[in-house]
Amino acid sequence: MTPLTLTMQAFGPFASTEAIDFTALGRSPLFLINGPTGAGKSSILDAMCFALYGQTTGNERDAGQMRCDQAPVTLLTEVTLTFRLRDATYRVRRVPQQERPKTSGEGTTTQAAEAQLWRVTPKGEEDECLVARKVTDANVKLQQLLGLDARQFRQVMVLPQGKFRELLLAGSKEREEIFAQLFQTEIFQRIEQRLLDQAKQIVREVNDHRQRVQGILSASDVESEAALQEALAALDPDHHAAKQALAAATEQREQAVAAAQAGTALARQFEQHAALVKAKATLLEQQPAIQHAQAQLYRHEQTQALATPFYALQSAEENAAAAESECQAAQQAIAPRQAAHQQAQATLEEANAQHERVPALQRQAYEWEQSLATCQELATLEGQRATLAQQVAQALETLEQTQQEANRQEQHAIEQEMRWHQGQAALLAQRLDSGQPCPVCGSREHPAPATPSQALVTQAEMKQARNAYEHARQAWVSAQQHAQGLEQQSHHLDERCQRLREQLGDSVSLESVNASLAAVNREIDTCERTWKTAQAQAQTAHTALTQAQTTLTEATQRQTEAQHTLGTARTEWQAALQASPFRDEAAFTAARLEASEQQRLSESVVRFQRELAKLEGQLEASEPLLEGKTPPDVAALETHAEAAKSHEAACRQTYQRLAARVDQLTSTQQRLAEARRAEAALEAQYQLWGTLSEVANGRTGHRISLQRFVLGVLLDDVLIQASERLVRMSRGRYQLVRREDPSKGNKASGLELDVADTYTGKNRPVATLSGGESFMAALSLALGLSDVVQAYAGGIQLDTLFIDEGFGSLDQDALDQAITMLSELQMSGRTIGIISHVSELKEQMPVRIEVSASRHGSSVAVKGALG
Repeated sequence: MTPLTLTMQAFGPFASTEAIDFTALGRSPLFLINGPTGAGKSSILDAMCFALYGQTTGNERDAGQMRCDQAPVTLLTEVTLTFRLRDATYRVRRVPQQERPKTSGEGTTTQAAEAQLWRVTPKGEEDECLVARKVTDANVKLQQLLGLDARQFRQVMVLPQGKFRELLLAGSKEREEIFAQLFQTEIFQRIEQRLLDQAKQIVREVNDHRQRVQGILSASDVESEAALQEALAALDPDHHAAKQALAAATEQREQAVAAAQAGTALARQFEQHAALVKAKATLLEQQPAIQHAQAQLYRHEQTQALATPFYALQSAEENAAAAESECQAAQQAIAPRQAAHQQAQATLEEANAQHERVPALQRQAYEWEQSLATCQELATLEGQRATLAQQVAQALETLEQTQQEANRQEQHAIEQEMRWHQGQAALLAQRLDSGQPCPVCGSREHPAPATPSQALVTQAEMKQARNAYEHARQAWVSAQQHAQGLEQQSHHLDERCQRLREQLGDSVSLESVNASLAAVNREIDTCERTWKTAQAQAQTAHTALTQAQTTLTEATQRQTEAQHTLGTARTEWQAALQASPFRDEAAFTAARLEASEQQRLSESVVRFQRELAKLEGQLEASEPLLEGKTPPDVAALETHAEAAKSHEAACRQTYQRLAARVDQLTSTQQRLAEARRAEAALEAQYQLWGTLSEVANGRTGHRISLQRFVLGVLLDDVLIQASERLVRMSRGRYQLVRREDPSKGNKASGLELDVADTYTGKNRPVATLSGGESFMAALSLALGLSDVVQAYAGGIQLDTLFIDEGFGSLDQDALDQAITMLSELQMSGRTIGIISHVSELKEQMPVRIEVSASRHGSSVAVKGALG
């Protein structure tokens, strides 16, 4: 992470808006943040840490307490940081919770904390918005980008005042967390956890199998596998005997049930035969009624030979009666239609007389339409007169303006021409030489040569003035022609309006013409509708009368034909009746049956015959089956069968009880064998996975886990780089080394630090170093860590380092060594900022950020920056 710009507003000691452009310090600069105590040097680091994490560097002040007391109440406290991370640029803005004036009304309101995060284009413009407002979302996103939380950021990139020894004095557990983040060794931790989870899973499965074995034995009500074998041996004789007894009982039950079923079937046959005999006797009781129905059906069949003449006579009688009724109705319908026809003819004659007036009315309507067209034309021309009058007035006004413009342009052209001539004389006078003849007059003496009285006019300007006059004159002429044309149109329009008014007369108006035309048109419409209606009614009445006359003629003819047909039918019927077995028409009528009655009698006869034949057939089939047999004792047979079933059920219950116990013990024996095999396989797996888990998780030997072992190797690389710098700053006395002895008890170890003192030849804890020595060791460790992280090219880049104080505890030689090392690190592409008030640093570091304090708040200024 490399800071590019930082803007602080009403933050810490800064009452107004202060901006720091780190790019102005140069590429990968080594610079000093200088200023008096309390001016706000550390507040710059607070602002950067607050922008990234919402916390201050020391985490000793709440973000809401960072507001400047001298800031105006209307100025919101906020921090904006633009930074570069790998190949991308980001901008974060944070606003802490604070009180601010209400936008309307009096008093204050609480401004909620908010944060925004953008991706920034190469031109510095905000592009994609990654976080719109929510503080927690910004915290998560920034920690994902940077790869460090706030505490780790303070320990490896921003060493705040009084905190630079934390990384040096951190224990193995805390240093493991920091190094794991920096070097991204989570995969080794995941391996440890995966091995541990696998081993625990195997242990759980082994315990589950052992519990399962005990549960299997308990479910079978045996204490051990030996007791299981003894129980199976004891059950075998009883199980075999019960199986044989069940087979014998089943055979006895089958024989008894078969005998009972045969007796029941024979008894049912005797019952069915008795029922058939009874049913036949009951059916024969209906035989007299059936014989009577057969006689009725026979007599009805005899009537069918007379059906044709009988039905012909009935039809002829019905037709004759209908024809007579129709003729009477036709005679009654003639009279009213004759009266309607006479009335329609009278109405038509009256309508014809009225309709003869229509041509005269149409001529009147035409005359009024002509008058209406004249009125409409006059009204249109009157409207045009008003518009044309306005156009004439406007054309006259334009004519006057163009005339004035033409006069002005003419006067200007004349003046320009005169000035051009005067200018030509002055130019000629300038070229006169004493004693030389004048090219105009030839005189060799020039007592009064012309002099220019004002600015000379060129020939182009004179031509331009003439052209302008010509254009103005043409516009004047066009305006004259346009005005004259409009005046002529107005005169012609006045004459046409006068002629139309004379044609109409003074008493005629548009409203009166419309009213008269409408009245004439209404009268014409009335005559036309009345005439057409009378014609239609006369035609309808004539058609109705003609139809009634035709209907009467046809009805009379049909009546005559029906009477003749009726006489013929009566003669044929009497002849057929005399030749039939019936003595008269009454006997014939009595013998006839309705269709429904005929169907009912026929169905009853057929049903009787069918039932009788069915019963006789069933009796013929049943008698041979019962010949020589007597009815069985069904109750005794069923009692014997039930006893055999009960005996079989008792034998089956005994056998099933013994068989279930044998199956249970056999199944238990099989499941126990399977469980033992699975348990042995799991124990074999644990020999591998359990051993790997104990080694990887640091539960053997020096209790160093796999990840801590890898981090220990990485720490050795860091200590090599750190010791190289510490040796230089401590004049060859100190080196940083990793403690080899394991910690006491079960405490995790492997990443503890000691300092090797060449003066004593012994290693001692880093906590025993003095203040200045601790600062040198912490600085060396931070720089060495930065080198190794960069060399391993991990996902985290430590390309920025801020150091807050600590240089005051160094003597001049150590201070020079520290500055030299920082300069070397800066040359490798790092940005390094030092916060200090040590005067020697100010002399050695010309590029710096000056922090000044005043009664109205602090301010910042960049010194020695690039131009």
